[in-house]
Order: sequence, then structure tokens, then C-alpha cells
Amino acid sequence: MSGSRWTLWRAAKVLAWSLAGVFVGLPVLLYLGFLGIQEASERQWLGKAPTHPAIDVRSHEPHTVALLDVGFDSLATRMRLIEEAKDSIELEFFIYEVDTASRLVTQALARKAREGVKVRLLVDFALPVFKLAPRYAQALEAAGVEVRYYNTAGLARFFASNHRTHRKLLVVDRRKAIIGGRNIADDYFDLSERYNFLDSDMLIDGPVVAGITDSFDLYWASDWVTNPIDVAVGSQPVQGTELLGLPTPAEVALAAELQRHPPQHALSTCNDMHFVTDYPGSGVERRKVFLELTRLAQEAKQQIMVESPYLVLRDDGLAVLQQVAQRGVKLQILTNSLYSTDAFYTVASLANSLDRLALPKLEVWAYGGQALAGSARPSASPRWGVHAKRAVFDDHTVVVGTYNIDPRSANLNSELMVVCRNNRFLAETLQHNMRLRIAQSRAVVGAANAGGYETLVEGADSNTLFKMRAIAPFASWLDFLM
Repeated sequence: MSGSRWTLWRAAKVLAWSLAGVFVGLPVLLYLGFLGIQEASERQWLGKAPTHPAIDVRSHEPHTVALLDVGFDSLATRMRLIEEAKDSIELEFFIYEVDTASRLVTQALARKAREGVKVRLLVDFALPVFKLAPRYAQALEAAGVEVRYYNTAGLARFFASNHRTHRKLLVVDRRKAIIGGRNIADDYFDLSERYNFLDSDMLIDGPVVAGITDSFDLYWASDWVTNPIDVAVGSQPVQGTELLGLPTPAEVALAAELQRHPPQHALSTCNDMHFVTDYPGSGVERRKVFLELTRLAQEAKQQIMVESPYLVLRDDGLAVLQQVAQRGVKLQILTNSLYSTDAFYTVASLANSLDRLALPKLEVWAYGGQALAGSARPSASPRWGVHAKRAVFDDHTVVVGTYNIDPRSANLNSELMVVCRNNRFLAETLQHNMRLRIAQSRAVVGAANAGGYETLVEGADSNTLFKMRAIAPFASWLDFLM
């Protein structure tokens, strides 16, 4: 081979290896880096677990409790609780919208603040859903309502920014509370004309509420909380009239309807009430709710009914289900179909897991997306999705909270829940409502005529189906953020 040909051959070989390095080596490096981010996000800042009396409170004194399974009824109950307040009101939410429901709640809070009631509102600062901008916070402060933001870390702080408070609570006078899946927005209270959630909260009146209030104080005082003034440095004060302006005639009529609304929930007594929440801040060692749910699942002897808007399972979550199935416990899970969900990417992850969910006595149901039959108050919304985070264990133990069945709830978010043990009436009430929802759902896995993937995606429009299929190959990489 001549010298020039040899040189060309060597140059071509070097070019080939370089291209191989770019097209093979670079993706491998990126993937390894991604795995590092994933591992760090899940195990972030693992260290000694912090403790505080307010993160685990159990009482055997009598508590009056009720399930709030109807959105409008839940809003009416919130308005009544706010109106009853004499000393203090605490609110904490992942989402606080600027719409009709939030205007009604905000104006009620401002009225109580003018009466001398101490009102505090803590809202998460997750940018994709954050709406309570500093100008609204300034207007609320002027009306006497204290506002704070939870975790204002930007995306540049990747690990910190993925930690959120997903807690949802309303507490009045340290005695009465509502906690559960609902944020403050029209679509949680049957008021949206586009899309509404079928959700669930628990109304609690009793001593454990003092512990719930103490957990709010723990979050309010944490290093993760920022005064809105510090976020709006240099900006001119602007009145947030969208929230505190004069109510429209339609809002006046709606407020009157809420006042007249007869309760759609039944009261009962719980003599074993348990409140559990995660400790504020980033770090898997601060997550307590997942551990308590796992303990309850391991104690179940006959059956478990679960409702969660998302069903995203990794190895640890699947292991819990396998252990339950191996003991012969019947497990029913109600979640969303692609048509009924507000998060197509979670359905992509579920679709990838269907083979692994073929376990004895495990049924998975996907909600069909229609309004629940027999709803007392008609709605123009054409689409509905389940959003409750609740369960019944062995026909007597009820759990209601904010925990979704997904890695984000297990490893990244701050969550909370209440457990009422040995209350068969409450358990039967929850089971009855879940069965109504299951009656309008389709079997995906385990039950008779289960349709698998095709049932899961049935009814979805072509655009949503395309997006789900596009993300599906990457869902297993991204599921730690879902």
C-alpha cells in the first residue's frame, strides 16, 4: 500500500472510531450521567432521619369524622369551617389557582382576617402549576392574610427544585380540619366546564387536629419557606384584584348556593385516629408516609381497595404488591385511563408495567372519564378523572391523604395522611363510593374481561395517544420524576 493510501486509510479509520465514539460513547456517557441524577434525586442527602412530635400523632380519644367525596359539598364544608373560625386558620396547598373557587375562599379568608382571626396560607412554588404570584400575596397581606411560599429553588438547583410540598390541609382553631386530595381550584369542586376531578377529603373534629396544626407550624418555620416579598424584590406593589375584587353576580349567586347547600356527607366517630406526615425538606430519610402505608399493606389479611390518580410502580412499589399478593390478599386499584387523566406520561409508565402487574388477586381498573352517575348538581364538564388518594384495609381501616402511588410521592414530595382504624361505617362509606366509580371504569388487569393496553387507552384522542406513545420508550428512565 502506497504512503498516500496508507495515510487515507488511517484517517478513515480514525474518523470511523471518532464517529463511533460520538454516536455510541456519548449516549452511554449521557445515560450514565442521567442514572446518576436519578439516583441522587431519589436518595438525595441521605442521612439521619429528623424527628418531631408533629409528624406522627395518634389519638384514641373520640373524633368526629366524615368523608367528603363530592366536590361541591367539600367546598361548601370548607366555607362553613372558615366562617366558624374564632382564633386561627391555617391552609397549605400544592396548587392555589386564580379562579372562581379560589376567589370565594380568598375573600372569605380576608373577611375573617378583618375580624381579627389569624390567617396563614402556605403555597408550594412549583413553577409548572404556581399561580399565587407575589402581587396576589401582597394583596392578601394587605387584607391581613399572611402568605408564604414553599421551596423557591430554581431549576439550576436540580435536586432541591424537585422537592415539593404536596400537602393539602385546612385547619380551623386547632380543632377542625379538612385534609385530602383537593387543591384550591374550580376543577376540584365540580365547577370547571372543561375537566373535573373526582376526589376525596376527610373532615376531622378532635384532638389530633392540634398535631396537624403543629405540623403546619413546622413547615411554616422551616428553611424551605420564603416570604413573597423576597421573591418580588424590586417590583412595585400591585393589587391582586383578580382574587380580592368585588364578586360578580354569578359569584354572589354561587356563594348563596354554597350557604344553602345541605351536607352530602355522613358523620361518624373514630376512636383511633392517626396522622402521619413527611418531615419538611429534601431527602428520602424524611419521607414517612410511604413507610406507614407499606406497614398497613403488610398488616392486611383479606383485602385492600386503593384509589390513586397515578399508578407508577418501580421495583420497591412492585415488591410491596407482590408481598401482598403472595399472602392471598385481594387488591383492587382504581386509577385513570388515558382519556380520564391529566397526566398522559403516567399512563405511559403504567402501560409499560402491565405484564408485571399480572399477580394473583390483583385488579387494576381505569376510570372511563364521565361524570359520576347520580350526581346531585349537574355539570357542563365533558371529562372527569379520579384524583383521590385513599384506601380501605380489611373493611375497617380507612386512609385518606395526599400520597399518589408514584415514586415522586415516595421519594421527593412531602405528603400527609390520616388513618382511622376500626370504623366499619367509614370503611363501608368509602367502599361504596369507590364501587360507584369502579362501575364506571374498565378492567385493565386481573378482573373478568380485562382488556390490558387497549382498555387503558380507549377513548383518548389521537393527539394524547401520540404523546403517550412518544414518551413511552423513556418512561422507565423518567419515572423517578413522575
